[in-house]
Amino acid sequence: MKKSRLKLFKSTSMIISILGIVMIVFTAIIAGYIGISILSSEITASISLDPYYDKLAVLKSNYTNLESDFNVTKQNNIKSNEVSEEKYINAQLQLIRAKSAIDDVESAIKSGLPPEEIDARINTAKQKLKIASDEINKLK
Repeated sequence: MKKSRLKLFKSTSMIISILGIVMIVFTAIIAGYIGISILSSEITASISLDPYYDKLAVLKSNYTNLESDFNVTKQNNIKSNEVSEEKYINAQLQLIRAKSAIDDVESAIKSGLPPEEIDARINTAKQKLKIASDEINKLK
């Protein structure tokens, strides 16, 4: 009877050990699957935002060009005193609004907002750049 209990104990503990190892292996497989799926979704999200980063770069480039154009125009007109200070302030205000709209686009892209929201903000930024460009052209 003693040998039978010992044999039963050995087989039971062997089964429990095997089940423990199997559970650890399955846990590792499930954790790996979840990790890979999260990583692939991050990569996919990053790839889908690339066109928006390109549009943001164009907006920033246009803003930089407008800002330098404003500074050159301001320097030239200060020497000749042709344009009132109110027009300079208005043009500078429009430049600040355009910069704010561009920053909104960047914020929307980084926070992962839906594409419709990002497109709306890009259109707003383009409008603000157009208004700023018109104001700068009035200074010339």
